Amino acid sequence: MSKQEPEHHQGVRHLEVAPQHDGRKLFSFLRAALGPLPQSLLLRLVRTGQIRVDGRRVTPFCRVAAGQVVRIPPLRHLEERPAACPSSSPELHVVYVDTDVVVVDKPSGLPVHPGSGWQDALSVRLAARFPEFAPIPVHRLDRDTSGLVLCARNHPTLRRLHAAWPSVRKGYLCWVEGAWRLGETLLTMALAKKGAPGRQKVQVGAGKSASTQVVPLVVRREQSLLGVLLGTGRTHQIRAHLAHVGHPIVGDGKYGHPGPRLLLHATLLHAAPWQWRVLPAWPLPFTLTSEHLRMVDAWTERILTGFPG
Repeated sequence: MSKQEPEHHQGVRHLEVAPQHDGRKLFSFLRAALGPLPQSLLLRLVRTGQIRVDGRRVTPFCRVAAGQVVRIPPLRHLEERPAACPSSSPELHVVYVDTDVVVVDKPSGLPVHPGSGWQDALSVRLAARFPEFAPIPVHRLDRDTSGLVLCARNHPTLRRLHAAWPSVRKGYLCWVEGAWRLGETLLTMALAKKGAPGRQKVQVGAGKSASTQVVPLVVRREQSLLGVLLGTGRTHQIRAHLAHVGHPIVGDGKYGHPGPRLLLHATLLHAAPWQWRVLPAWPLPFTLTSEHLRMVDAWTERILTGFPG
């Protein structure tokens, strides 16, 4: 491919695919390389041949290989897009980092990826924190759910974690409304998405099967603290299942009653050989006391030793 461009193409860039991007989908590579540009713009540039790989027209979701060269046309508005991580944004709480993964404690209210009306996102902050290669979230949490998000620092690790994800143990803590009356239980109910994008809810009774293992840790008359282990990972699974049995999560305006914040926290990830635990920073009267922590410790130990067996 000739690197000489006509004068009216000044500003064209050629990005060589680094080894850590080997096997990544082109669209994902472009998002990592160019930042939070509109999805429609990137798709249009690829489909009209303005973005090419080794001089050839390609599809947005083909996979790129290390050493290939991606042509990027002049994008004047790149100079004008918002900074990747606004100075007013708090820094990421990085729980763990090595050459393959980054684990962060995502705050409530921050989406994992930017979208309509949301420029700031976990992926944007990761790109600012790790400019040489923006770590890729392996999974998602709802915007209002806080807690652990596992991210890959190269594409081979991403593929390996995606393949292993069904066996990864994912533990959550939440406060729900009312005195939990079901004891230890496995909730198995199908879930289906309903509604327009951005306004979606899931309904119980149709769709894909979902399983949620629930252990009561503290039971009060007005609220109960639960430990939840996901068997599947459907959209809004924990929120919909708990609301369906009469115990919506405290602060869940979508499935229960609105409040200052959703009290749902991804507290435990066990992806052998790694394991991470981060406790939630909840306000009074939901702050975890030493008595609560003893119950949480016993529950997490059961998960790490094979519960529910």
